[in-house]
Amino acid sequence: MSQLLLRADAGPQIGMGHVMRCLALAEPWLQVGSVVTLLTTAPAPALRARAESLGVSLRELSAAPGSPGDAAETIALAQSLRASWLVLDGYHFDADFQRAVKTAGLRLLVFDDTAHAAHYSADFILNQNLGVTAALYPHRDPTTRILLGPRFVQMRSEFTRAAPQTSTTRLSSLAPTGGEGRGEGASHIPRLLITLGGSDPDNVTAQVLSVLHTIPNLAADVILGPANPHADALRAAISHLPSPISIQINPPNLPALMSRADLAICAGGTTAWELSFLGIPMLVLVLAENQRTNAERLAQTGAAIHTSLPSLAADLRALLADAQRRAEMSARARTLVDGLGPFRAWLRMNEDSLHLRPATADDCRRVWEWANDPAVRAVSFTSESIPWEQHVTWFTRKLADANTRLWIAERGAPPLGQVRFDLDGTTATISVSLDATRRGKNLGALLIWSACQQLLRESAVETIHALIKPDNTASIRAFEKAWFEPAGQTEVKGCAALRFELKRSAAEA
Repeated sequence: MSQLLLRADAGPQIGMGHVMRCLALAEPWLQVGSVVTLLTTAPAPALRARAESLGVSLRELSAAPGSPGDAAETIALAQSLRASWLVLDGYHFDADFQRAVKTAGLRLLVFDDTAHAAHYSADFILNQNLGVTAALYPHRDPTTRILLGPRFVQMRSEFTRAAPQTSTTRLSSLAPTGGEGRGEGASHIPRLLITLGGSDPDNVTAQVLSVLHTIPNLAADVILGPANPHADALRAAISHLPSPISIQINPPNLPALMSRADLAICAGGTTAWELSFLGIPMLVLVLAENQRTNAERLAQTGAAIHTSLPSLAADLRALLADAQRRAEMSARARTLVDGLGPFRAWLRMNEDSLHLRPATADDCRRVWEWANDPAVRAVSFTSESIPWEQHVTWFTRKLADANTRLWIAERGAPPLGQVRFDLDGTTATISVSLDATRRGKNLGALLIWSACQQLLRESAVETIHALIKPDNTASIRAFEKAWFEPAGQTEVKGCAALRFELKRSAAEA
């Protein structure tokens, strides 16, 4: 059983973002039965409860964060757990810390936002922000790989459950979430969401609330993180405001609260990605210098307005009066984040954990049984069971076909599935099936991704196609996790089919 060790801290000064995105990354590991441990400093009760609710074991660090003692303690715990990977998230994990980890022989992923370290020794650097390029990391080991952009945003499953984002639903859900999209009319009272991170040490929330004195006919939900020390003062402040305002501390139904907002005032950190995913127009404040670039780039996409406290009242009034602009911002925000970032990072970290071998005659019956599984037949373009004699003829022909790659996937015993590529020049069409006992654990996406990587290494194929029935949402989701993009519709054996494709340039990015 694989082990993942997360090393991140949270608190009034640094907020909750580092830990929360680590916990988002933990979720696909937990789904496949991995053991996940979080090593952190002085965990607050809310953080402990969050980790425990996910099934993440929590350990408390005794050394000073970022110190040589921290590195030694982290390495010792990783070695005692026999961790497959160590994840670091925080600005105090510098070049020396990373070097110590790699010298100890551990595999390392580093979350990064600002290229703060003088040198990077990690196996992967993950920077989920807009507009970043590899040029931001000139000082890194030759073997360090970089995962860049909002497609790697670490979105917690409570958000993806609230807004399913398969391609078919995403393309039809670009109507605005707030405003006109919810039946805005003369009697509609706009609803504002105010959320400024897990701690807000400078109590910027109070300054935002003071703006509401000048704006009538507005309802608001104020979300405070578990590390926010200003709750009592803020409750006193809202008692003097003319608008109905509620204060929620670490609410369990955060996606629902966000989804009912017509617009939001937020900081430029993790919350901005959550609001983008849900399609909520944003006024973004910069509360820390490391948020500035992201706030500016969000504004450039049209998904947000980068504002400041002196400009906030005017920007808020203008956006409240412009339902069409809010609708456009909502649609643009939804295009930025698809919610699959944790799975994509998990795929990259585990892409070498499968063994793919060419099928042999000994695999004939196993492949037939997989193909005749009732769940497989139900989503195939021909639903009838396949006779044994017909399968033997087909299987023998495929083994001898120079334009077919038929591989058996192994990850322990027994084999977990098969993947087939039918090649036609520089294109290939993929077909895949999993053993019934291995479904529902992200292994389908892992098999797709790993097999495509191997095919691209071993052939001149430039584009891989997948054809999927529109109601086969599990397969659609698996291919999306593996970087396949929607590429239109077609027909297969008289049935409607969605076409997805993976280009070499995307797979190698």
